[in-house]
Amino acid sequence: MTTLPLSGVEDFVASLLPPACREEVLGDLWESCQSPAEYTATALAVIPRVIFSQIRRNTNAWVFLLTACAIVYSFIAGSAELSPDLAHPLLRLAIPIVPALLCLLICNGFAPLEERRLHAITFDIVMAMGAAAVTQLILLATLQKSLMVAGWWPSEGNVLSWLSVIVLRAIFPPGENLPAARRLS
Repeated sequence: MTTLPLSGVEDFVASLLPPACREEVLGDLWESCQSPAEYTATALAVIPRVIFSQIRRNTNAWVFLLTACAIVYSFIAGSAELSPDLAHPLLRLAIPIVPALLCLLICNGFAPLEERRLHAITFDIVMAMGAAAVTQLILLATLQKSLMVAGWWPSEGNVLSWLSVIVLRAIFPPGENLPAARRLS
């Protein structure tokens, strides 16, 4: 096997891999590839599967379902006065909810396991709320106000539901040893 000049490519690939399996995947890629082009092509094929695998491994389906219900409730509680003459109410609710939930799933796969509890109740929640807020800012910037969820953040229901998400992730942090039947599969 020839030595591959991959320091920049390998660093970039390492930054895209979840920390829990980074060394193993990089080692396997290093051993199986003969050229930088092959390394890059193989990495592009492997990275999404590795991320999905880590998300599945670290996500408890029941806890995620409870989290999703709390997030959905936060937007429903804050936008109780959805007008039917505007855009479809379910589409208006789905626009911020789906990115928030996807953000939580991706955070489940990427967080280092040794820092999981503190990480889950701070960074993950901020990222999910930020993803939801960004969708609303994008709609505002593109003048699609009919698709925005009006006034969802100041309500008591919203604050209570996001607090319940924090509590859920503090009590049941992703990546803990869970029975296999309860994991997302």
